[in-house]
Amino acid sequence: MLVLCDFERLGTPEAVYDYLTRELAFPAYFGRNLDALHDCLTDVSTPTRLVLTGTGSPCGQYFLRVFKDAARRNKYLSVEVHEG
Repeated sequence: MLVLCDFERLGTPEAVYDYLTRELAFPAYFGRNLDALHDCLTDVSTPTRLVLTGTGSPCGQYFLRVFKDAARRNKYLSVEVHEG
């Protein structure tokens, strides 16, 4: 699975949570905070590649560390950061 996440376009944490919930089929009980996001990302069980753009934006900076840490902990998750 390939998921493209442009933080500049999405603009707010709420929009990012909405987008990821749809794209990654997070459960209904997803808590919409960084800890819950980390938990859901580390639970991904099919090969998933997240391509992140706009990580220099405030929204991107808010999420970047969680994505990178989850990818280190989950063999099914890879994260690529593309800028410029």
